Amino acid sequence: MDARHDGIFESAEEAITFACNYSSQQYALSPMAKILQRGAYGSGRGLIGLDGAGQAGMVFAELAKLDYWQMVALVARKATRSESCDCLSPCCRGWRMTELFREAVSQLADEVARTARDVLPVKEFRVAVLRKYFGDKIHVLDEAEKLGIDEHPANRHATTIRKWIKELEKSGLTALCERLDEAGMLVRTT
Repeated sequence: MDARHDGIFESAEEAITFACNYSSQQYALSPMAKILQRGAYGSGRGLIGLDGAGQAGMVFAELAKLDYWQMVALVARKATRSESCDCLSPCCRGWRMTELFREAVSQLADEVARTARDVLPVKEFRVAVLRKYFGDKIHVLDEAEKLGIDEHPANRHATTIRKWIKELEKSGLTALCERLDEAGMLVRTT
């Protein structure tokens, strides 16, 4: 493989995934720990400890230069959606949405109501459609039924929301790919 520049990531999707899922709990290994360690550690690209934190920060800096709504859509796609919960409340099943994912979906639900034509004014329904789109195991028609929305309008509005977010995500990914390539963060081959 003949690279024109030494990027780190194969694609913009890989860069976002790394940045959104980089754990601040990772620490650089001492030289002795590296010698004694068995098996692989990290991504094999030197992205551990401060190097990983720096690289995640650089990806986020490029994300921040995008249109705000494109950035939110891309982060919602790659952010960790749920985390364990030990609250022991009766409604809890041991998992809850992460704050990052919850906020991203909430903001997107508000924005689709402002910009897309023919969308129901029920935020809970828009949130359910977006959560399903991003991979949560939700039955949108069950949510619609709980909210008193008939099946036909629910399907029509869900389609409108999915088309809107898909286009937003696609344009954001294209823009981010261009930015990361210009910054030399993507591996290019000749």
